[in-house]
Amino acid sequence: MHDYVEFLEQKLANARNDKKTVRTELQIEIATATLLRTKAYHSISVDMIAEQAKLAHGTFYRYFAGKREVVAKTLTDYFEFVRDARPPVPREASDLEAIEIGNRHYIYCFRQNVGLMRCHFHLKDEDEMIAQVGRLADRGMSERMIRRLRRSVQIDDDDLPELRLRTYCLISMVDELLLKIYGRTNPPLVEFADDPDMVASTVSRLWYAALYADAPSAGTSRVNAAEL
Repeated sequence: MHDYVEFLEQKLANARNDKKTVRTELQIEIATATLLRTKAYHSISVDMIAEQAKLAHGTFYRYFAGKREVVAKTLTDYFEFVRDARPPVPREASDLEAIEIGNRHYIYCFRQNVGLMRCHFHLKDEDEMIAQVGRLADRGMSERMIRRLRRSVQIDDDDLPELRLRTYCLISMVDELLLKIYGRTNPPLVEFADDPDMVASTVSRLWYAALYADAPSAGTSRVNAAEL
């Protein structure tokens, strides 16, 4: 599953025996994510969220201080959903295949939830709470990339700062590309919007080249740089 609203709706359906507070908070988050599918952050209001959730205006404020807080929680939970829903990597998968599995999942999620991603990128430069959500997600991704790399490649501690910077470059590259393809429908790139598998394959080869191609101890999982 890649659609976050669909995931939350299923979660709410499964929570029918949970406390009312749990179900109400889910209703508010579903309403927020649904509105952000088609509307910009500054175009929605607490009134709109409450109406979408079919709740009284005052009920909203029992759970969240305002729009900013509910959007921050929605984005935080969304990034956790992306991480937790990632398909497992088979033990026999090469490093390139593992990268592509992760990238394909992220791209499908981005494509399906582009409103949330557009909101995140729009707000991160003006709202510290939203920016922190993205920083934590990027840091977690960077650490996972480095852990995976260390299973195949001997890395000296002195090389870690440059490697960490390289991972952040890759994360930023993919996010900016996907934002142009799906979030802004950039004319030179929109033609790739309906082929997420090709996008995943392409960025994964670049990703692999940046992390593994110059690593002499990458072993049998290494792909020849000339093939990338």
